[in-house]
Amino acid sequence: MRRSALALLPGALSALLGVSSCRGGDMATRSPTAPSSEAAGGVPDNASLFRLITQTEPFARYTLFPNADEFTDGRLNGSEAHRPTVRVSLNARAFAALQDGRLPAGAQFPTGSVIFKEVRPRADAPTTTYAVMYKDAGHPLAGDGWLWAEFSPDGAVGYSVSNRGAACTGCHRREQGPRNDLVRTIERQR
Repeated sequence: MRRSALALLPGALSALLGVSSCRGGDMATRSPTAPSSEAAGGVPDNASLFRLITQTEPFARYTLFPNADEFTDGRLNGSEAHRPTVRVSLNARAFAALQDGRLPAGAQFPTGSVIFKEVRPRADAPTTTYAVMYKDAGHPLAGDGWLWAEFSPDGAVGYSVSNRGAACTGCHRREQGPRNDLVRTIERQR
C-alpha cells in the first residue's frame, strides 16, 4: 500500500519545527522563528545536556582535571555533596581556558565549557551520578553563569537545570570558588 504525501506531512512538520522526543515519550517543540540555545551551541534543557555529555561530546573524551588526583574524596569545605569519591574532567573548551592547568587570575571559562564530575561509592566502583556544570551565562536558567545538573548514568534527572543551581552555588561560592569561576576542583590541584 502506497503512503500518500498527506500521510508524511506530520513527520515532515515535526522535523521542520524541531520536535524532539525526551525521556518517557514527552514531546517538546521549539519555535522555528526563534533560535534555540541549543542551535547557538548552548543547552536548553536537561535532555539536551545529557545528550551533549553522552553522545554529542561524550565525557569519555574529556580530559581529567589537571594537577589533581584522578579520584578523591568528594568533600570540600562547606560541602556534603558529591560523596564519597569523585573523578572530575573537563571538555576541550574548558581545558583550553586553562594555562599551565590553572584558570588565569580574573578569567572565566568560555560559553560551552563543561566541568563533569563522576560520583562513585569508591574509585573501583561504577559511577552512580554525573554532576555537570555547563557554562552559558546568557541562558535564562543559568545560576551564576552556569547550568547545573545531576543525572544517573541512565539519564534520569537527579537535579534539574531548571533549579538554576540553587542547591549548588552556595558551596561553589565558598573558599576559592569566586576567583575560579565557581570551579572548586581547582582547590584540589597540587
